[in-house]
Amino acid sequence: MIEVLFQPKAFFSRLAEKAPRVWPAFGVYFLALLVTAVGSQLALRNLASPVAFGSPWLWAVVGSLPAAFVMWGLFGFVVMLASGSGARAFEVVGWAAAPSLVLGLVLLAAGALFPVQGTVPPAPSDPAQLAEWMKSYQAVVQASTFTQISRTLALLALLWSSWIVYAGLGVFARARAALGAGVYLLLQLGLYLLGNVRLGG
Repeated sequence: MIEVLFQPKAFFSRLAEKAPRVWPAFGVYFLALLVTAVGSQLALRNLASPVAFGSPWLWAVVGSLPAAFVMWGLFGFVVMLASGSGARAFEVVGWAAAPSLVLGLVLLAAGALFPVQGTVPPAPSDPAQLAEWMKSYQAVVQASTFTQISRTLALLALLWSSWIVYAGLGVFARARAALGAGVYLLLQLGLYLLGNVRLGG
């Protein structure tokens, strides 16, 4: 893990000597998403839950697996098309989530130390009132210290992972490494900005 974080070219050069193995890479991607989801839920523990049924903790954990599979598959497929790196694109995208996993551990600590504080009543059952309730909920979350920390860590992870993707594609598809990494960066930036817009930022 240390090598892929700080010496990604050497890490992927060693992988290039072996047959592609995408599932260990997916495991890193899944764990990164899981740790981030748990950290966020930890920060929201003092607020009323927006989930109509079931535990929000359960949804955070269970939902991480299909979410990780869809996102890893989408990013891997797009990077594969852009770079022409074949199945190696899925390895690169998976291992590039290593910064998110490491910074997700920081997010866990932030969630424990800086829980979101505010007065939010229980979610109404009336759909007409639910939209207004969500605005109030998001305003409380947006103004929190945790959200500011989360945004900073997410941006750092985005830039760090894009560097790892560029290094990996430089090993597996050197001629189109910049294109593949550029497309990856644009997709990540799009998700980052969309997340901020949803929070009202």
